[in-house]
Amino acid sequence: MSIADKNRKILWARSGNRCAICRLQLVAEQTIKDSESVLGEECHIISPAPNGPRHELGFSDDQLNALDNFILLCATHHKMIDNQCEKYSVPLVREIKQKHESWVETKLCDESVLPPVRIRRFSKNIPTYLLRISSGKDLLAIVSGCMMHYFDHDHDLSEDEVELVGGFAQEITNWADLGSGMEAIEQVRAAKRIQDLIKDLEAKGFFVFAGKEDQQIEGGVGIPSKFPVVHLSVLRASNPSIQRVEI
Repeated sequence: MSIADKNRKILWARSGNRCAICRLQLVAEQTIKDSESVLGEECHIISPAPNGPRHELGFSDDQLNALDNFILLCATHHKMIDNQCEKYSVPLVREIKQKHESWVETKLCDESVLPPVRIRRFSKNIPTYLLRISSGKDLLAIVSGCMMHYFDHDHDLSEDEVELVGGFAQEITNWADLGSGMEAIEQVRAAKRIQDLIKDLEAKGFFVFAGKEDQQIEGGVGIPSKFPVVHLSVLRASNPSIQRVEI
């Protein structure tokens, strides 16, 4: 008989996925080629084996496999407490378990008052103007990795123009979501596709403008980090807001 599924879930939850002695995280993250690896071991405090560490007579199977007779450890410290069972007596191991679970509960309570997540903008990072983009490769480079977008367009579009301009913006947003995770051949295909879309817009009298703004996401459990966004405009070539800028 071993630990029941319900007790196993409670043990892992109360232990916070960490060894009660060294506090090592007990699930290794997956890699590109391998799945996650479970490093934790559910260890008896009083062994059910007659010659096992800290074995005591008079305990039923139910008592030996109860939740309070298990401690969650890494393989190293499981071996240590069982090999050194004279030092790691039943009272000491139970004290280690109780202190660790109290520590986990305290840490979780601390995290409940974390600052809210928010996005911060910096005026120096907001583009003063957007550059006209005629290259699919250049536009792909701007939008790749962006987390969000601002989109502007003329407000007197016909039904056909709505489909043309809106469809372009949607497709660019989709490419932005894929970002730099694309393989080289996919990037070349994407740049070619965007180039064709830009040419189609220009043939129908529209120009594409774009720029990138670095915002910052902060709050929660993580440290502040960059939150890039793209500014994208599709305007008629005759739009009076378009200005020629000497660079």
